[in-house]
Amino acid sequence: MRRVVLLVVLALVLGGCASVPGSSDVTVLRRVGDAAEPTAPPGPARDAGPLETVRGWVLASGAAAERHRAARAFLTPAAAGTWDDGARPSVVTDQVDTVFADRPVPVGQAAVRIRATALGVLTPEGVFEAGPRPIEFTVGLVEQNGQWRISSLPPGTIVRRSDLRANTRPVRAWFLDPQRGEPVSDPRYLGTSPARSVATRTMQFLLAGPSAALAGAAVSALPAGSGLRSDVVLTPEGTAVVDLARTGPLDEARRRGVARQVTLTLAGIGVSRVRLLVDGEPLFAATPEVTVTEALAGLPPEVARRPDLPVEPIVGGPGDSEAPVLVADQGLLRLLSGEPAGGPAGRGSYRVQSASASPQGDVAVVAEERSGGTTPSGEPRPARARLLTGPSGSELADSGIEGRALARPSWTPDGSEVWSVVDGTTVVRAGREGASGPVRPLPVDASGLAAAGVTETPGSAGPLAALRLSPDGARVALVAGGRVLVAAVARDSAGGTRLSSVTALRPDSLDQVLDVGWTRTDQLVAVGNRADRPVTLVSVDGLDLDSLSSTNLTPPVTAVAARPGRPLVVADQSGTWTLPLTGDGSGGSGGDVWQAVPGFGAATVPAYPG
Repeated sequence: MRRVVLLVVLALVLGGCASVPGSSDVTVLRRVGDAAEPTAPPGPARDAGPLETVRGWVLASGAAAERHRAARAFLTPAAAGTWDDGARPSVVTDQVDTVFADRPVPVGQAAVRIRATALGVLTPEGVFEAGPRPIEFTVGLVEQNGQWRISSLPPGTIVRRSDLRANTRPVRAWFLDPQRGEPVSDPRYLGTSPARSVATRTMQFLLAGPSAALAGAAVSALPAGSGLRSDVVLTPEGTAVVDLARTGPLDEARRRGVARQVTLTLAGIGVSRVRLLVDGEPLFAATPEVTVTEALAGLPPEVARRPDLPVEPIVGGPGDSEAPVLVADQGLLRLLSGEPAGGPAGRGSYRVQSASASPQGDVAVVAEERSGGTTPSGEPRPARARLLTGPSGSELADSGIEGRALARPSWTPDGSEVWSVVDGTTVVRAGREGASGPVRPLPVDASGLAAAGVTETPGSAGPLAALRLSPDGARVALVAGGRVLVAAVARDSAGGTRLSSVTALRPDSLDQVLDVGWTRTDQLVAVGNRADRPVTLVSVDGLDLDSLSSTNLTPPVTAVAARPGRPLVVADQSGTWTLPLTGDGSGGSGGDVWQAVPGFGAATVPAYPG
């Protein structure tokens, strides 16, 4: 089918201007386990004119195999020999315009202007770095033996996003939290060709270290300068043999970290067992072969059971079906089944505005407190909001965090901290003092948000409307002025925490957002005011955007609860609704119609643990 579509595109002949059409700028992520090599793009069509030739070059530029052999077929022999395709490719939207340049050219030559909108660039380490900007440049063509070929063009390539996704597979390189050693994932895009080197190239992504998007939030147990002694090979039994070199001495903690990173990373491409060697010798003499389960041994149970971790042998396990959904509904805290949550929160004692449970069973509640009385001007004193925490079903304690408004709380994966936003301006967190001490406020350096245009307006509520920590705790997503921001959670050895590498996700398309959640560590769901796109999936790097069904919903959609492997839960103007997501890692929904949750009205606030 892909070949037929490309041939139809190349057969189009337009008088003076043309566009390279494709799918709309909304797509579904490919399955992680799909290792099939893409069909090679067709070469130049016979008797194609200058515009068709340039469009063919654009379409073929997504296939990077053999130094862009498919794209070089559209160049003259001289240009093919000198074209520098090694620069980082610019990833553009699917709409690429080609038009004759407005300048005279000699007979037998042509100049074609290419116009596109770049989404960002793809680094040699497989990292997509967002950077929307317009692109416009001219290529020269000559007619040789009755065929048009490109004779001059700038270095580098432009790749339509749909072509990039057709020629790559998403993988996750796994690193470690710098303080606790817990797994942290980093999304990459791996060329599917040649298939025989997929495991080796995936390991090279891991050896390159964490991306800039995780600055301060992830480190590697593999020492700088480490490499592969030989290509990764698979035994007939499916075991990957990974022989590392230049690691230097490794203590036991580092060996465990290396094993954890390598096995988790290769699990994403279907490898269930790894034989780990260093300079030809087993990394662990007693257990030369390691599985994911063995690599996760030693982690706290709540971390080892995290729903974002790989399930052997393919990433994207079913998640935990027992994760309860708490729903704040008219001051009461209820379960999605409709039953009251246990304790005073379920009885309405706290006038619950929002809530979230930790993986360990604690709960954090934003409680409304009506102060009563009047202001000096005679106006009723506004209500205050307090953050209360404690074991689910019991009396909750004051965390010391309060304000005119608090965002729905969010827990770190280990349950040691709970985060929120005060008055739309200040990111806050609270942590426990010791194993059984009280929960108290802790500082967060959120000065990095200013680089993304997040500023406080005196006398009014701030722009920060929602906050959710990622399933691995390495990132935080925020809603700021209707946009979705993602930042790395960078921690230091002294206990300090700051937000770094702040990025706005697809600000050109993702706006009027009211709430956000994590469907996976590499994907978020945003809900909001847009009638044409009330629920949207977006990749954590901003490359992919996919609208979900809106059937039965009544925008605006005001709140969303998400968790890896579990159905989405949203609230709109008419009630509370659920929609399953696919379990194949594609990122799409498992249904076309949102199902009503009986017993709930409008303006509820649902939340999964986390």
